[in-house]
Amino acid sequence: MKTILFPTDFSKRANYALKETVGLAKKLGAKIIIYHVYHRPATEKVSSGHSDRLLENLERDIDMSFKGLLAENPGLADLDHEFRKELGFLSDCLVNISEKEGISLVCMATKGAKTFGELWGTKTAEIVKNLNVPVLVIPDNTRLDTIEKVGLICDYSEETNYHTLDFLLEIVEELKLDTDVITLNRDEKTMTSQEKAYRELVRKKLENVPATFHFSVSDDVHQGVMAYCQTNEIGLIAILPKKYNFIVQLFRESLTEQMTFRSSIPLLVLK
Repeated sequence: MKTILFPTDFSKRANYALKETVGLAKKLGAKIIIYHVYHRPATEKVSSGHSDRLLENLERDIDMSFKGLLAENPGLADLDHEFRKELGFLSDCLVNISEKEGISLVCMATKGAKTFGELWGTKTAEIVKNLNVPVLVIPDNTRLDTIEKVGLICDYSEETNYHTLDFLLEIVEELKLDTDVITLNRDEKTMTSQEKAYRELVRKKLENVPATFHFSVSDDVHQGVMAYCQTNEIGLIAILPKKYNFIVQLFRESLTEQMTFRSSIPLLVLK
């Protein structure tokens, strides 16, 4: 683990997620880049000089907000950290900086301020899809330091990139977590020989950490995930999505409430 990227819009929700990310960065020995993407202020019928002054004022406000985050998070003093701002569009900028800086993990709140609706919230799934690095989505009231067990959702598909489990393994080892590998709406009798072979691959990758394998049945996949996690005290959900429509569905308002807001279970999308 080298560098964590934390995009923020300075909302209350993002500020809470930052506090949790700072604690995680300390445990993982990672640098953290706190990152804000902004637009040029909308102006009509004004001189270019006035438009430039508005932009300068905005950038000065962003720098003041960064100073506020530093004051609110004294733990940053003990971390290798950096504040960075960039003019552009959030999704594109996140992809660019992740590639340029060799980001290991992106941590972000589920939503930002209402005024950032076009950048956040409904765009979370798009951001997760476009990024080529793991993403940890942190809901309100989550305590990352109290997590003891991760639930890995896995269907043993041939379309899954099982190499992404290496990142999860690093997290599990560093944070000393137990792992439940959960297969939904299947049982031993209905698994194909190929699926069993992929399960053995997963078992082999996790052989040096506490890991158990389970089946769970539910008419609704997402509700099934939540029911299992709540019953078995899962503190972190990890997914190996083979198709990104799963992520898109996950961030619809009603499902977001089920999967993150109400449950307060963070979601790690492996890449």
